Amino acid sequence: MFYNYGRRYLRFMLEKTLKSMSIYERTARLCRLLEKEEAVSGEYARAEILKKKLERKDMTVAVIGQFKRGKSALANRILDEAVMPVGIVPITSAVTKVKAGEKRTEVHYENGKVEEVAPEDLHFYISEQENKNNELGIKEVVMHAPSKFLSEGLTFVDTPGVGSFHKNNTEVAYDNMKESDAVIFLLSVDSPINQIEIDFLKSTRDFAAKFYFAVNKIDSVSREELSVYLEYCKTVLGQITGETAEMFPVSAKTGEGVEELKDAIIKDLRLKPQEIMEESTAMKLVDLIDDAIEQLNFYWKAMNMEYGELDVRFEEIEKTLDSIKKRAEDCAGGYNLFLNEFKRELSAKVRGLFGMEYHYDIDLLKIGLTELGREEFLLRTEELCDDLAKTLNRILLYREENAYTVCRRINAINRLTREIRRIRDSLRKEGR
Repeated sequence: MFYNYGRRYLRFMLEKTLKSMSIYERTARLCRLLEKEEAVSGEYARAEILKKKLERKDMTVAVIGQFKRGKSALANRILDEAVMPVGIVPITSAVTKVKAGEKRTEVHYENGKVEEVAPEDLHFYISEQENKNNELGIKEVVMHAPSKFLSEGLTFVDTPGVGSFHKNNTEVAYDNMKESDAVIFLLSVDSPINQIEIDFLKSTRDFAAKFYFAVNKIDSVSREELSVYLEYCKTVLGQITGETAEMFPVSAKTGEGVEELKDAIIKDLRLKPQEIMEESTAMKLVDLIDDAIEQLNFYWKAMNMEYGELDVRFEEIEKTLDSIKKRAEDCAGGYNLFLNEFKRELSAKVRGLFGMEYHYDIDLLKIGLTELGREEFLLRTEELCDDLAKTLNRILLYREENAYTVCRRINAINRLTREIRRIRDSLRKEGR
């Protein structure tokens, strides 16, 4: 009885301590908890990114909206620079991130390759017409521009349009929405807010701390028509968010209303950047911890999985490892790219067979980077394969003679799950 009381008291004190912590302190604590547990290495990497964003005060503002709402045209108006390609076809699954700096444009590929391109050639990489179904494997485009708007210390993101023929565009927009601190949600007077936009807003509003609802193409309607449209949107958005939505009527074509939208964003950046970033980080931490708990639950189940079932899956992994080693021997150059491709292949294989993430850092391969030599490439490939085999053996393939070790690992997983769940609950109790 006294033991149970003592445990309840300690739990109470820990929860009290968590509530008194800042969001940064809770993020740092989460990083420390996840750091040494290989089953949640991907979630640890995400938590580290969030911690570093808070340290740098690196705020991200994304513009999202349905295809043909005029997102890229509005982005150009906001940045006072024609940096985004504008056309009648949707862009690919690549996002475009714009930061302050001297003009330059980098294309980042999914395999880690980074290529500097001329701004006028950008459409070859991100237009659906030129790069069908993203055959080039573009992950994102990173641009630098001497924009006064960006000088306030933020990253501006133009996302693919949701609801286009290309389903992947919506998925990429959603993923980047989850990374944003604030969002410009773009509507248009030539189309009432529709179910696609409503569903997208409902699924993403728990990740960004601030929404700016902009209504484009106001130059095409009368003031009376605009007033009716705005009242309709306010009603619909109010039902979704539970709050009165502030609307920003704009015309990306003429520039009308854009300064008012920019002023509102800049004002928030100056007056409450910490508040916005902490709130958005807290939202993301809840999602991150949910993913970590799911990973740990699988890990726990795997520890109790029938040996025969484990063996079948592990045999598949061994076949993949043997295949990668053989292909590495046959490579005759391009070693950096091949190494990244092997990392991606192994991650996908583990995810497919075991349902859990196995995190690798993809090396950024910029022009001029020293190429790996053949011997170093073969050595690093061997290390990739050996590390995975050892990890899976540690995680999944304990035998009866190691029952004590298994029990200890299961208890450690249970403790970690409880600890990170408390952090998540402390965030939820504060209304985040």
